Amino acid sequence: MRKRNLLWMMLMGIAGFATAQQIPTSIIEVNNVRGNILGTGNVFSNLLSNDLTWEVPKDSGKSTLFQYALWFGGVDQENQLHLAATRFNQVGRDYWMGPLRLADATIDAEVEQQFEHIWNLTRFQIDEFISNHGQAGYEIPEDILTWPAHGPEGYAENLAPFVDVNGDGHYNPADGDYPDIMGDQCLFFIFNDSYGNHTESGGEKLGLEVHAMVYAYNAPDDEALNNTVFFHYEMFNRSQNTYFNAYVGLWNDWDIGYGWDDYVGCDVQHSACYGYNATPIDGYDQPEAYGDNPPVQLCTILAGPYMDPDGIDNLGYDGNCESSDAYYSVNFGNAIIDDERLGMKGFLYHNNSSAINGDPTTAEDYYNYLRGNWKDGLHMNYGGDAVYSGVVGPACNYMFPGDSDPCNYGTGGLLPNGGYNTDGKYWTEEEAGNIPSDKRGLASVGVFTFSAGAMQPFDFAMTTVWKNETHSALERVGTVADEVMRKFKDDFGLAVVECPATEESLLKVYPNPSDGTAIVEGSGKLMVVNTLGQLVLSRDVDGQTSLTLPSGLYFVRLEGEKGISVNKLVVK
Repeated sequence: MRKRNLLWMMLMGIAGFATAQQIPTSIIEVNNVRGNILGTGNVFSNLLSNDLTWEVPKDSGKSTLFQYALWFGGVDQENQLHLAATRFNQVGRDYWMGPLRLADATIDAEVEQQFEHIWNLTRFQIDEFISNHGQAGYEIPEDILTWPAHGPEGYAENLAPFVDVNGDGHYNPADGDYPDIMGDQCLFFIFNDSYGNHTESGGEKLGLEVHAMVYAYNAPDDEALNNTVFFHYEMFNRSQNTYFNAYVGLWNDWDIGYGWDDYVGCDVQHSACYGYNATPIDGYDQPEAYGDNPPVQLCTILAGPYMDPDGIDNLGYDGNCESSDAYYSVNFGNAIIDDERLGMKGFLYHNNSSAINGDPTTAEDYYNYLRGNWKDGLHMNYGGDAVYSGVVGPACNYMFPGDSDPCNYGTGGLLPNGGYNTDGKYWTEEEAGNIPSDKRGLASVGVFTFSAGAMQPFDFAMTTVWKNETHSALERVGTVADEVMRKFKDDFGLAVVECPATEESLLKVYPNPSDGTAIVEGSGKLMVVNTLGQLVLSRDVDGQTSLTLPSGLYFVRLEGEKGISVNKLVVK
């Protein structure tokens, strides 16, 4: 009953903003999941029309996720907190649709209305366009025709990525140009935090513009892909502020079928958090209950923003706690300096209450949670509920990690008190004696610096994990998360993303695509990396440099006095 009432408030809240902006929704459903996506970067259950947030399997009437949402916070040069976050939007909202002006991080109402849309395309439609555009009788899909490749005057020139067939720098489907999408189905939309005041969190605006791609694969013979939806966010700082001590987080409200008998946990080694059924049988024969086959809903941080440069190639975990800097291994130990991307640096569960470990109500509350602190500013501690009962210490960054932290990175390398992590005793909700209930938790990534005019990427995945003949769904979490990560890094080659330069362009690469020789313009340390993460060349450059490379996809990285820029280069 609580969630039905809550959804009614959400619907009314969204309707109340209709005169300012319609929030578009769209469905991703190319595999075993039907996800209902909002254009403000979260998911949405419409109980009035029986549309579930995260219906899995499709057409089953059962769902694993009620809501997820993006949180972002940091402090400016004057130590002023800026924060955007949302949960259910029943109080207000912090995010709106559309890009922001480059000059002042604002948006016109007319431009806002142009972006009240989610572009939804399939690989089949793209392939069909490539084969048939210009042919008599072929009708180009509306979302290809209207693909938002370029911003209006005063906004960023290039927005949605596209394949520029004739290399003229302008998107024109009549020339054969087409959207550059990920996966077999892809949703693209742009949202920001600066159209209005933050009435959900109460935080100061950031000037945050997010380009979002939600994508999935039609892979019925691949269990991991068939149950996974991927998210790729490119987060632009359109303000004049540099944000220090910045964190980005994903807030999840899990409902595993019947939503009142759940637990939560995290897998530190695999940069993931999850919701799961506390008992072998889900629910009591309710239509939404999974019965004797409850899955685990996994949220994996595939690759967060780039770490602040430290002048070294940080090492990933190879089984030796003494010779590694982190479990997370995206661009760690690849012989390239300062291309590491952050993983999940904290996981926190909070109660549905007004206590210091309850629902956040102020910007300071949200930011405290992003940093692993309770609402009173005290850091969470190991054991029990991490704040009141059963606490043994020391201070920790991950709640309910089970046996996933053998190096004790979550406690700064210290062995937890109370006999934990030895002799089979591990901290979980079950071990803590918690009552199964409706659960929510925050996966946090940080800390990093978000420079004025910069872009930071953020990749994550939502995967539903099922039991097999030999292992329960919970026992398979690490294996499945590892497989999803492997596909992201190795099969898809997405661990390095193109980082657009600021207005004073740091790096130009042309022609792109290239027939074998490309020109690079810029000054600084130039590195070229292939999709396997192998360093192809490294040299100092100043001005124009000619590159001759074999066919393939490359990432051209320039580190100069004004910052770092990475561009993709396709060699035919």
